[in-house]
Amino acid sequence: MKNLSASEIERLRGYNPTRYQTYLVKMNINGNMLYLTDRDAPVFYGGVYYQPGYITSDSIDEIEVTSEPSTNEFNTTLDARDGSFIPYFLNKGWNNSEVTVYEQHGDKLGVIITLNVFEGFIDSRDILKRTRKIDAVLASVWADFEKQAGTKTNSGSHQKYYPDDTAFEHVARAKRKIYWGKNAPVASSSGGSSGSGRFNPPGITHQV
Repeated sequence: MKNLSASEIERLRGYNPTRYQTYLVKMNINGNMLYLTDRDAPVFYGGVYYQPGYITSDSIDEIEVTSEPSTNEFNTTLDARDGSFIPYFLNKGWNNSEVTVYEQHGDKLGVIITLNVFEGFIDSRDILKRTRKIDAVLASVWADFEKQAGTKTNSGSHQKYYPDDTAFEHVARAKRKIYWGKNAPVASSSGGSSGSGRFNPPGITHQV
């Protein structure tokens, strides 16, 4: 765990009108990496740029860090108006794709701390053609531990055995908080101001 200095703690706790919180979302879909942020400019973290314009602070259900891991799921909405990563969610293999969410805190002096607040996978997705958005349900990695032997309890695991069956995608889901294990802070990085904001098309052509 990263030990914060007294000045960093004060920057987090004291009155600081320049302090901000932002989400960084990393998705690995069929080996294709997508890096998204809800800030209005690219953010450089972990050696890559997280691109703005695809998620907002309202796009992600509230993530609450607690002392106990849970199997909850939460929703995120992706803006797909420019069409740059819609193919990632059309090609076979999108389900069970790995997702990591970081919560970054900073101010005018730079990043204070970056926390790993969620690790899981894409359980289901719904492409909304009218609004040109993608609603994705993200499930905690702990969800797999509650499955009973021989049963398929989410869209991702079910489609491993029945790839053309989308029954789980039509189950009504209520938005909820996600409770993810103990704080797992990682080294912080400074923000950046460059990046294309677009993604290369995936090389996979089979669709579902």
